[in-house]
Amino acid sequence: MSRKLLGAAVAALVGSALAMVPFASVATASAKGGAAPGPASDARFGTAGSVTPTYGARTIPHWSFTYTDPTNGVKYTATMVGSDPRKGGSTTVKTEIIPLEFTFVAAGQDMSAVSKLYGYDAKAQDWDADPTTGSPNDVAKTLSSPIFAANTYPGDLGGDTGQYGDVFMRAQFGKIGSGYHVKLANTTVLPKQRFAVPASQGVAYQRVSGAVAGIVEGQWFSTKLQQLMGSLQIDPTTVPIFLTHNVLLFDGHDNYTNCCTLGYHGAAMPLGHGAGQANGQGNNPVQTFIYAAYTTPNTYTGFSPTTSPTRGIADIHGLSHEVAEWLDDPFVDNAVQPWLTPTAPQYGCTGVLETGDPVVGVWFPLAGNPDSAANNVWHPEDEVNANWFARNGTTPLGLSSWDGRYTFMGPRTIGIGGAYTGFASVAKGC
Repeated sequence: MSRKLLGAAVAALVGSALAMVPFASVATASAKGGAAPGPASDARFGTAGSVTPTYGARTIPHWSFTYTDPTNGVKYTATMVGSDPRKGGSTTVKTEIIPLEFTFVAAGQDMSAVSKLYGYDAKAQDWDADPTTGSPNDVAKTLSSPIFAANTYPGDLGGDTGQYGDVFMRAQFGKIGSGYHVKLANTTVLPKQRFAVPASQGVAYQRVSGAVAGIVEGQWFSTKLQQLMGSLQIDPTTVPIFLTHNVLLFDGHDNYTNCCTLGYHGAAMPLGHGAGQANGQGNNPVQTFIYAAYTTPNTYTGFSPTTSPTRGIADIHGLSHEVAEWLDDPFVDNAVQPWLTPTAPQYGCTGVLETGDPVVGVWFPLAGNPDSAANNVWHPEDEVNANWFARNGTTPLGLSSWDGRYTFMGPRTIGIGGAYTGFASVAKGC
């Protein structure tokens, strides 16, 4: 497998917890040449669990289709959020934002590997990462961002008006300007959840690019999230969004250079809610969920608020990635013919339909961000359309993008040059 386990498998937790398979992220790519020190592919995303809900399961609205990949003759089934765009309809899915505060303490953590990799003197520091502080704070900014607020998109992106995810889905399936929608409605912001990070499980430090970030061990973080979802008893028709302030994940005990995941999405079956066996039968609940870091500019190397087309990792970039991937693969069970692209070496050979992975860091500006360090623009991510993964196998079904393009940004993606010109055609195999 090209995706590496974040740690040892987590056994099903007792009581009102979640039954899920281990959380996974990508392996660290080796450092490559270039102006920025350290690996250019240090920004990455993961998945968490996989469930195939059966008929009648209590979960988010979804639809499925089966296509034949014309390059290998294999049939694949994909499930996505909302309703079948060929039939129309408007879907609104409820979300709840859960702010997560993490307190870090400098306690002699060994930062020598980070210092060596990036060529500077990295030092552990005391830091409190709270997405509810500041004016406006990360939660308020997220709610006013394109994730939840309607924006009008440039003409070369389709010229549509709506939320980011809705606009992406309409463009992906040729429904711009129609009555077809897949919207989000955040119903509440739950009370902030606080975590004191043991020195053995994480560290805060000023990154080589300038911003302070906290990094925590991925399996420790994910176990906390499982416990939290169990105790909060969130309705499975609602999607919890766990939001951190620049808190990222690394893989493996004290392996700070195997970093940094800034988001994942997943699916699981809750236990202890009177649902009986966690086997997806009948009306058993299936919970989908998202974690994303609201990212400070200059957390990742190479960031420029205006001139870097492939390093726009700031503000809602991580959340936009996860929202789009949740829309196209909510239960993390959409297998595709494995693909490989030099634009995302950190993923290797990958057989899943994860729309943001091939274009991590690729972005386009939308106005309205109150952060001057981000040039007062939002940094949503480009996405890769289903027809790219399907090698045009979706086209005979009437499920192609609005002008046949393979990414949301289309000519903008290709225009970056280099390996990105590959998005003028379908995915390549491994």
